[in-house]
Amino acid sequence: MRNHLRDLFGNPVNHRIIPQLLRFGFVGAVGAAINFFVYYAAVVYANFGVNAGSVCAFGVAVAHNYLFNHRWTFGPENEDNPINLRQFMYYLFGNVWGLLINLIVLNSIIFIFGVSLHFVGQVFGIFCGMLLNFLIARQFVFSTAINGTKSSRRRR
Repeated sequence: MRNHLRDLFGNPVNHRIIPQLLRFGFVGAVGAAINFFVYYAAVVYANFGVNAGSVCAFGVAVAHNYLFNHRWTFGPENEDNPINLRQFMYYLFGNVWGLLINLIVLNSIIFIFGVSLHFVGQVFGIFCGMLLNFLIARQFVFSTAINGTKSSRRRR
């Protein structure tokens, strides 16, 4: 009898999850660079306040990440599903949960170890938030079962 690794939802982990996670991470890294660029431009050149600049940058980065994850990371799952506002709103909602986890981890590390380790807390927070974002995107946002699409490529 062959044992399979199982994901958080009890499904066997298939051979595509690691490449998807790597693509998701790459798209997120590009999104983080876009976030920083938009934040910098909004605060320095457009004279936005830091919070307004941050919200603006978050919105641009989430839109970028949705588009690239829709087409590249989860392309086979979205073969018959065009980019749409409903799916984007689910993606945005999932990213807000990821941000919440990031902030919980960051502030927990600061509370336990002190503010001098805030960069360590941010790194761990980003990682935990990214994992939650990936699970939400894979299971709820770009899932063929949720979207009602039937891809010509079968999921294994």
